[in-house]
Amino acid sequence: MASNMSKISAFLTMLVLAACGDPIKVGLPPPPASWLTCEPLPQTPNLSPLERITLPDGRVVYLAGETNARDAAIARYIVAVRGVHFECWNNAAKVRGYFGG
Repeated sequence: MASNMSKISAFLTMLVLAACGDPIKVGLPPPPASWLTCEPLPQTPNLSPLERITLPDGRVVYLAGETNARDAAIARYIVAVRGVHFECWNNAAKVRGYFGG
């Protein structure tokens, strides 16, 4: 019996809402698609192992030019990854603000 009452109640609610004439607006339209996607991560640099040089006294060293070039490639990659991350973070903040929290 309770099941029939809930069906009747739902039907009456639909009739009342249908009689209003204007469609009911539900929620906001979706935010821009550019806010909902993140850029892909940049291509990782192709790093070859540094060449070890063993000095006559047994110490192992690496050439400064090769080390600096490798460090520069890694630094550029890290900066690019951070840029993608923060852009995605900002887009997520825009979506949160768009929906009010």
